[in-house]
Formats: sequence, structure tokens, C-alpha cells
Amino acid sequence: MTVEEFRGVLTPQQALSFADTGWAIAFADPELVELIRTALESNLDLRIAAARVEEFRGVARVERSRLGPQITGEFQTAPNPQSDEDASYSAGFRLSWELDLFGKLRRADEAALAQLLASEDTARGVMTTLVADVASTWFELRELDEEVQIISDTIKSQQESLTLVQSLNRSGVASGTEEQQAVGQLATTRSRLPAAERSREQVENRLRFLLGYPPDRISRITSPRTFPVPPEIPVGLPATLLARRPDVRQSEQLLHAATARVGVALASRFPYLDIGITSFFGLIGPDLDALLHADNPAEELFSVGPFATAPIWQSGAGTGNVAAARAQAVQAELSYRRTVLQALREVSDALISTDKVREIIAQDEVRVSATGEVLRLQRMRYRGGVVSYLEVLDAERQYFDAEIELARAKFDQLRAYVELYRALGGGWSEEELRRVIDAAAEASKD
Repeated sequence: MTVEEFRGVLTPQQALSFADTGWAIAFADPELVELIRTALESNLDLRIAAARVEEFRGVARVERSRLGPQITGEFQTAPNPQSDEDASYSAGFRLSWELDLFGKLRRADEAALAQLLASEDTARGVMTTLVADVASTWFELRELDEEVQIISDTIKSQQESLTLVQSLNRSGVASGTEEQQAVGQLATTRSRLPAAERSREQVENRLRFLLGYPPDRISRITSPRTFPVPPEIPVGLPATLLARRPDVRQSEQLLHAATARVGVALASRFPYLDIGITSFFGLIGPDLDALLHADNPAEELFSVGPFATAPIWQSGAGTGNVAAARAQAVQAELSYRRTVLQALREVSDALISTDKVREIIAQDEVRVSATGEVLRLQRMRYRGGVVSYLEVLDAERQYFDAEIELARAKFDQLRAYVELYRALGGGWSEEELRRVIDAAAEASKD
């Protein structure tokens, strides 16, 4: 399967990718940049992922240690029927070293290292998702700020219209029906305000959660403003996803680990030599008291004896382990292919969305301008007695809906922009990853 270009790109692409841009530049909003920086410091999901890296580092050390000699202490007691004493006691040390004749230990070490690298890529993926989630949630919060402002302005406008209708009704120019229509329209718009405020406060809570803080208000210094989305965004070539997207890298490492475990299972089918020396640099005595106290009679012992173990028959366990390991490797390969396809689809979806939403925004801007002019003319005609107030109400509804739809379309564009950045693998850096992992390592020492 070869893909030379993403579906949805508007211009020929080079190797340069939008994902290579740091998040502080990609989202050049001072308030948002500070929020992302805080999230990278305090987000609990990222800290958990970093702690798991430390866990797999420990596992990798364990597997690497098996390549070297092992020294264990031994304490033994044995019955002694030919003596007046019931048992004899001995203590000493055992040195053993498994010869890795068929590569079992080396392949196990290789699998552990690949698992460690996969855990680091998991942390990169969490970082990428965190940056995208903070940015998307921040843009959603600003869009809701704009919605609340639109609703508040509309309420103020409709309140003025109601005051006018009430005045005209008292003068006998307008009817009571028109006044009640204005009251109903105002109530409908007012009911939209608490709904928008509820959504805004819930989004604030979600953003605070991403920051690692309890629910509270998010301070905003500036008023809602349009974030500039570049007309052309370099996305690079599909091959760059293999090196940039954390989930693809992780899936590749998991495939590597699964393949190495096949080697472990194959090597385990053959007899292996565990050679060593049993050295009792200690004492042997007829009773425990003689062994523990130097002034009691006990025989000093310095005995050195080589030993070797070689499993020969496993009753089918070796064949079963190989079959299971190979099936896991097939699953890992299919999972890797699926992850690559998923990455290509997400990039293409984000590109298509970015392009199409731009067209929607252009039409929504025309709609806002047109409905605003219709509302102005209908109000003038109503004051002149040409149209009924029902037509004014309809014009107000259309203008209000057009403003809300335009605000949401702009948010959709920003969300697609963020999603494209995430889909391309942007949002993480080695420097930030090392800092987070080192912090987790320090915390594990406490």
C-alpha cells in the first residue's frame, strides 16, 4: 500500500509539515499558550503516562539483568539418619549464569526495550492529544463567549422593539397581538441565554480538568476575536506520519516487541544450559546453633561445584507458546496497518473539513449581511405601517440564527485546524517529553 499524497490537499506538498511547527507558534494566542504550558505541567493523564515510562524502564532493566550472572544466598537443612543429630544445616552462596545459546534472553531484552519505546510514544500521544484538547476547548469557550454576547445584544435589541410596540399599542397604532408576539419572541431569546451560559461554564470545567485543576472560572483577558487560520497549510507527505505520529510509532514498537517475543518462544523450545558454581563460603554443622555461633563446633566449608540444567521435555508447552506468540505478532502487524490507515483518514478528514468550512463561513457571512439588511428595512417599513410586526419578528429570527451559525462555523474551522495539527502528529517535542518523564522519575524516588 503506497500513498503519495493526502486526499484533500489543495496544492502539491513537500516534506515540510505543519506538525513540525511548535504549538506556541501554531496557536499564537498568548492566553492559549499559557494554558497549554500549564496543562503540560499539571495534567494528570500526562503524568500517568510518564510514570508508565518509568515502569517499563524498570521492566527493561530486569530483562537486561538476565543476560548477566545471578548470585543468590542459600540456607539448607537435611535429615541425617546416620548421626545422633536429627538434621544438618548449611549456608552459602550460589553463582549461576544462563548461557544464551539460542538468543532467548537477547530477544526478551529486545522485546522489553521495544515496549519501553512504545510507552514513550504513548506519552507523546498523550501530549499531542492534550495540546489539541486544550486548544480546541479554549476555542470552544471563546465561541460560547461570542454566542452569549450575540444573545445579550439580541435581547437588548428585542427589548427596544418591545418598548416600541408597547408605545404604538398605547397610541392605537399597533395591536395587542403584536405586543404579545414581541413578548414571546423576547422570552424565547432570553431562554437561550442561560442555556449558552450553562454550556460555557461546563466547557470551563472541562478546560480546568485538562489543566489538572478543580472546576472554576477560566479568566479571559481579551474579548472574543477571530483566530487567523492560514489559507494554505503545509501537511507534508504521508510518509512523514510514520516518523511523526506517536500512535503510529507506538504501534510499530509494539510490533517489534511482538516479533521479538516470537524469538523468545522459539528459543525456549530448545534445551538451554544454566551453568554455575555452588560455593558454600560458610559453615556446615550438626545443629542450627553451631551454624550461627562461631564458638560452637562447626565445620568450615569451602566447596565449589559446577552444575548445569537443560530442560528436555515440556509436554507441548513450547509449541503452544510459539503459536500464541506468532498469533500476537500477526495481531500487532494488523494493528499497525490499521493505525496507519486511521492516521491517513484523520488527516484527510481534517483537510476536507478545513477547506469546506471555509466555504461555509463565506456563505454565512453573506447571510449575516443580507439578513441584517432585511431586518433594518423591515423595521423601517413597520414604522411606516407597510408591514406587520410578524414580518419584523421573522427578520429578527433569521438575523439571530445567521449570527449564531456564523460563530459556530468559525469554531468548526478552528476545530478542524486543531484536528489537522493533531492528526499530523504535532504538539509534542523531545525536550518537553524528557522534562515530563524526568519529573515522573524524581517523583518515583520520593
